[in-house]
Amino acid sequence: MKKFEIKKYITFISIFLAMFVGFGMKLKFNKAANFVGYTERANDMIYLIFIISINLLIYYNMKNKNKRLWITSIIVGIIFSICYYLGDIQNVYINTSIQVSKKFALYSFIKLITYFIIFTNCVNFLFCKMGELIKKFDINKKCKFFDANKKSLILVALIFFLTYIPFFLNYYPGNIVTDSIGSILQITGRANYTNFQPLLYTFILGGIWNLGKAIFGSSVAGIALYSIFQMICTSITFSFVLYYMAKKNISLKWRIITFLFLILNPLNGWFVVRCEKGMLFHLSLIWVILGIIDIIDQKEEFFNKKWKPILFAFITLIMLFIRNNGIYGLLLTIPFLLIACKKYLKQNIILFGTILAITFIIQGPIFKIFHIEYSRPGEALTVPMQQYARIAKYGEDRLTDEEKEVIHKYFPVSIEKLSNDYMPWKADFTKANFSADEFVKDKGTFFKQYFKFAIKYPVQTASSFILNTGENYSPNFNVWGLLRNFGTETDDGYGTCGKGESKDFDEFIEQYPLKAEKLVNIEFLDKINEELVKGTIPILTIVIENIGFYFWLLVLCFAYCVYKKQYKDIVMLLPILGLWVTTIAAPMVDLRFIYSMFLIMPVYIGIIAKNSRTKYEKR
Repeated sequence: MKKFEIKKYITFISIFLAMFVGFGMKLKFNKAANFVGYTERANDMIYLIFIISINLLIYYNMKNKNKRLWITSIIVGIIFSICYYLGDIQNVYINTSIQVSKKFALYSFIKLITYFIIFTNCVNFLFCKMGELIKKFDINKKCKFFDANKKSLILVALIFFLTYIPFFLNYYPGNIVTDSIGSILQITGRANYTNFQPLLYTFILGGIWNLGKAIFGSSVAGIALYSIFQMICTSITFSFVLYYMAKKNISLKWRIITFLFLILNPLNGWFVVRCEKGMLFHLSLIWVILGIIDIIDQKEEFFNKKWKPILFAFITLIMLFIRNNGIYGLLLTIPFLLIACKKYLKQNIILFGTILAITFIIQGPIFKIFHIEYSRPGEALTVPMQQYARIAKYGEDRLTDEEKEVIHKYFPVSIEKLSNDYMPWKADFTKANFSADEFVKDKGTFFKQYFKFAIKYPVQTASSFILNTGENYSPNFNVWGLLRNFGTETDDGYGTCGKGESKDFDEFIEQYPLKAEKLVNIEFLDKINEELVKGTIPILTIVIENIGFYFWLLVLCFAYCVYKKQYKDIVMLLPILGLWVTTIAAPMVDLRFIYSMFLIMPVYIGIIAKNSRTKYEKR
C-alpha cells in the first residue's frame, strides 16, 4: 500500500478549502435560524479576487513544514474563529432571543470552520513573513528629532500639547462625567468619602478644582484647569514613550509610525479634556509597563540606581490607587516577573512586596479607621446580574413561583420592570435594580440559584455573557455605542450628568454652575466625533476605537513570543491582559476601561520586533 503524500494533492485541497470558505462567507443567518444565500452583483469581482487570494494563501502555507509555526497558527486560528463567530451572534441577536435549532448548529459549524481556515492561514503567513518585515526596519538609523535626548523629549511633548489645544477650545471647559461629580460632592462635603471612585482621584480632581476656583473665581476655571493638567500629563507621557523607544534602539521608522498614531488619534484629544479618572490611570499604567520592561531587560542598572525602584514604586502606587481594578494586572504579572528575573529575586520581592503591603494597609486598616467604604458589593457581579435579568426577560414563562421570589429578593422590582430595564450591552440599569444589602445578607442563595439558572437556561446564560462582553474580543461587532459624545452635551456643561441625575447633583449644579461655551467652534472635530460614533469610517473605526481588534493584536503578540521562544517578552504583556480580563466584569464595554491597551500596543510591537531581530542576528 502506497504511503499517502499530501504534497501531490496540495492544489486540489487548496481549491476545495477556498471554495468552502467562499460558501461559508456567503452564508448569512437570520433570527429565525434560516440560511439565506445572497449574491451582490456589485461585489462579484471583489469576491472572486478574495477566493483566489485564499486559494493561493492556502497553497503557499501547505508547503510550509514548520510544525511549531503550524501549532501556533492553529491555536490562534481557533481563538480568532470563536471570537469572530461570537461577534456574528452579537450582531444578529443583540435585541432578541437566540433560538437554537439544527439549522443554527449547522450554520455555526460552517461559520466556525470557515473562520478557522481563514485566520489560521493568515496567522501562518504573517508569522512566516514577519522576519523579512522586521529586517526592513533599520534599528541603527538615527534622527535628532526622535532620538533619546532631552531636547527631543521637550520638543515632542510641546508638539503633543499644542495638538490638544483645539480640543480644549472646542470642548471648553471639558466634559465632566457623573462619577467625577460624585468625587467633587465628597470634596465639598455633600457626600461622605468613599473609594467607590478612588480616593486618590477624588483628591487630585478636588484639589485642582478648588485651585481653579480660588485663582479665577469660578467652577468653570476649576474644570478647565483639570483639563490642562491632563493635557500636560498626556504630552509628557507620550513624549517619554518615544524617548524610551529610542533608548531601546527600536527602529526609527516604527517610532515615527508610533508618533503619528499617537498624535493623529482624535481619541487622545477627547480623553484629555474629559474629567474622568480613566486617562490618569492609563497614563500611569504605561509608565509601570515601561518600568517592568526595564526590570526584565536592564536588571542590574535598574536596581543599582536607587531612584529607579523608588520612582517605579511611586508610579505603581498611583496606578493602583487611581482605579480599583489596577491591582489585578499587577498580581498576574508579579509571579512571572519573579521567574524571569531569578538573579534579582530578592530585590523584586522587596520592591513588589512593599508596593502590595502599602496598598493593602491603606485600603484595609486605614480605610476602616476613617470609615471609608471600599467598593459596592454589586460592582463585581455585573455578569450574573445581567444573566438574571435576561432570564427574567426571555424565560419568564418557565419561571416557577419560587424562582420569581428569589429574583425579586435580589431585584426588588417587578419582573416586568427588570425585563424592560434590561439592556444586553449595558448593565447600569440592571445594577440600579439590584439590592446590595440583600446580597450581603444571603450570598449563598444568590449563587445557588444562579447555577440552577445556568443549567436550566444555558442559552440565555451564555448569550447574556456574549452580548455584554463581545466587543472586548470580537472586532466585527458594530461599535456604534462604544464612543459617546465626548463634548459638552447639555446646556449646563456637565455632559453626561445634567439636571435630574439626583437631588445632590441638582443642588450642586445650582451652587456651582458650569456653562459650556466653545471658545472656538471647530466643526471638524465635532464631525469626526459624530462619524466615529456612527462607525461609518471603516478602517479608522477599527484602528481608532475597536477593542476587539487590539485584543487580537495582543493575542498575536503573545503567540509570536511563544513561537519565537521570546518568553521574557510575554511578561510585559501581562498587565494589559490582566486589565482586559477585569473589563469582562464591567457594567458595559467601553474603550475608556481598556484604553491603555491601545496606547501601549506600538511599544509592545516595537520591543518584540527588536528583540526578535537581535535574537536572529546573534544566531
